Amino acid sequence: MLPVLLVIAAISLVAFLAFRWFERYRYSDNWRTSEFRSVAFGFLMWFGGIFGHRVPPPPQAKVEFATKAGEPEPPGSGGPTLPNQAADDEE
Repeated sequence: MLPVLLVIAAISLVAFLAFRWFERYRYSDNWRTSEFRSVAFGFLMWFGGIFGHRVPPPPQAKVEFATKAGEPEPPGSGGPTLPNQAADDEE
């Protein structure tokens, strides 16, 4: 039981020190010019891919509309809309 607790304590200490080192390293000029930056990003992409996470697509500069300028507006989804202050009104 004692060796297991020592291993857990050692891993926790190493993880804490590594986190503190990375926290300081992340905001230094060395981070901006290092190869570790791309390796870390690649690892995050690989690890995120295991769980199905992906980087969102970049914002699009060109916006395309489904209807042309001369066409009439499509019919509404049905029913009247709620007033803007509906949630704030008291009965």
